[in-house]
Amino acid sequence: MKNPILPVPVDGELKGLIKDAAQRTKLSQADVMRSALRIGVPEVVKRLKGRKQPRRPLTYYMDAFAGLGPKRNRELVKPSRFR
Repeated sequence: MKNPILPVPVDGELKGLIKDAAQRTKLSQADVMRSALRIGVPEVVKRLKGRKQPRRPLTYYMDAFAGLGPKRNRELVKPSRFR
């Protein structure tokens, strides 16, 4: 199976870091990128993966505090005259 080429656009600062790392380690820039991806991808996944529990809406927390306003209740809202 032929390895696909994956072009990755980088900004100037990142390109400078890669070039500097290649000079310091005596590796090619491609080798530096491959190594960085192998080391860094698991951490990125750990930080950015979805939560196991869905986020609760703000009203859930506001209802838990006393005195922050009325609890959500349909009887507290007057019916609209435009129905």
